[in-house]
Amino acid sequence: MPYTNFSFEKLKTIAEKYTDVTVKETARGLLLFIQQGAKLLGLFPDAKGDNLLWVNKDLELLLEKEQAMVGGERLWISPERNFYYENPRDFLGYHYPSEIDPGHYKHVKNETGIVYKNTFSLLEYDQNKLFDDCIEERWFTPINDPFNTSLTYAGVSITDLVSIIDTKIEMCAWSITQVYTCGPEAPGTALFPTKPTCKPISYFDPIPANRIDVHENYTRFKIDGRHSCKLGIRPEDINLENPCKAVYISPTPSNRSIWECVIKRSNNIPATQKECVDMVKSDPNSPKGAVQAFNTDHGSKETAVLPCGEMGLQLTKGTVKVDKTTSKGKHELLGYIGKKQEILELAKTALQINSTPKLF
Repeated sequence: MPYTNFSFEKLKTIAEKYTDVTVKETARGLLLFIQQGAKLLGLFPDAKGDNLLWVNKDLELLLEKEQAMVGGERLWISPERNFYYENPRDFLGYHYPSEIDPGHYKHVKNETGIVYKNTFSLLEYDQNKLFDDCIEERWFTPINDPFNTSLTYAGVSITDLVSIIDTKIEMCAWSITQVYTCGPEAPGTALFPTKPTCKPISYFDPIPANRIDVHENYTRFKIDGRHSCKLGIRPEDINLENPCKAVYISPTPSNRSIWECVIKRSNNIPATQKECVDMVKSDPNSPKGAVQAFNTDHGSKETAVLPCGEMGLQLTKGTVKVDKTTSKGKHELLGYIGKKQEILELAKTALQINSTPKLF
């Protein structure tokens, strides 16, 4: 099924029927934020071009019903096993806790950026314990291109916070960016700066060998919406000195001669296994990932939901202060469009590698 990208005007028109919309301008582009779910829904380096973020084709219906899977850049809480599965032991009964996403965010007035705040209750299924008066906050601030390229660009700095009134719970915030794929005929490639000894983790069934490989200074993962699989990168395998943690490269959906690059940067991710929280579904006792990527069709055969991919960063593990455990981390989401060779050169710079990265 071909991917139809919402134009900026179409996206804005639909979204503002159901939620507060805030637009920020960049040099040539636009950023579109929605209060429902506190999401960056539109990342447009060129105001007249494509959105670099995946948006569900049923956007209007999902916003009307206040559902989670609208797309864009979102906040997620880990461990998924404890908060998203009604039967955490067997990883059964999966659902999105609606008080987390989309929640009931309020737009807080701020002079320098956009701030959303949500107060919610959260059920931890493993202990059957309800936590009240929990807090989520998201701060968004548009930023200039940190690589000073001549490419068409839009980017934002994001600070995420999740706070739970408990002193013993292990939890953290995750930044999840949903990206589209043009499908198997023009797949996207997710790239991660890693060590030559990197041992990727598969969160579900084993990832087929033709969808992942480890190179000397980076690992790549295929995103085409045809095989549901989830990759994890252990903190001990990550080049932690490089603020860039994930890069996504793909042709744009409306013009495949134009290429795009989405970069996630952060210095607030786990450095050790002890700081990692999200358990592996295929083996809960295995090492955990600090960075994730997901290739999924979201059940497209049954529901006709367009396939997409995800890139995720675990932010700082929750620490205790007084009666609360709080996870807070800062990250950047950067979007570029240009010619294929220009995008590859940018990826090479961002990954801090000596050779041009290979694409699927």
